[in-house]
Amino acid sequence: MQVEVTGKTVDEAIQKALRQLGVTLEQVDVEILDAGTAGILGVGAEPAKVRVTIKNSPASFVKGLLNAIIQFGGFELRVDEPVIRESEIYINMEGNDAGLIIGKKGETINALQLLIQSAVTKRFPQYVRVVLDASKYRERRRSEIVHLALNAAEKARSQKRLVRLRNLTASERRIVHMTLQNDSTVFTMSEGEGENRVIIVAPLEMRDKLLRRQRNYQKPLTQRTNTQKSRNETDRKP
Repeated sequence: MQVEVTGKTVDEAIQKALRQLGVTLEQVDVEILDAGTAGILGVGAEPAKVRVTIKNSPASFVKGLLNAIIQFGGFELRVDEPVIRESEIYINMEGNDAGLIIGKKGETINALQLLIQSAVTKRFPQYVRVVLDASKYRERRRSEIVHLALNAAEKARSQKRLVRLRNLTASERRIVHMTLQNDSTVFTMSEGEGENRVIIVAPLEMRDKLLRRQRNYQKPLTQRTNTQKSRNETDRKP
């Protein structure tokens, strides 16, 4: 991403470009297109012009693209510096429009995250997961999901039954799996498709039974139909 900006001086033009992109000088390459002239006593002065390009790094690209979208949309938001984790870029936004950018149940920020993730995947050969946040919404939601997972595990253990967790996003289901993956008393699995997909938390002793049921459900429809037909014919025999 790059912009061409003018200013009274080269330095002023560069600073304007940095503010527009929402990045620091270390994150860009600067090309001076016109150094400008001061003129005589201000008469005949010509503005300086520079081309500023964000360096080819996923983190800089994400921040620059996010800043451009925010400015174009007129949102009152500030984009924090990206936090680089293992194969992940986490970037938080703060400001008066944080609630607006989050949307109902995180729908808006999830859509924005998907858009930027697609742009990053198309631009860079190595896979990098993008996580967008606003007013630490995802951090708070993560804590809620971890608490939900632990409660479900306790209920599954004490009541010796499976517990279904519904209405979770794919990333939230991933948090449940990761939270309980080292718990040797329970196991987790996903079931269903699309909006009906749920997480099952169950005692470990129910694992084989539930996996067999899932494998049978995933058989091709014709195979399941033939199996059921055979069972029905057997049931009708004297």
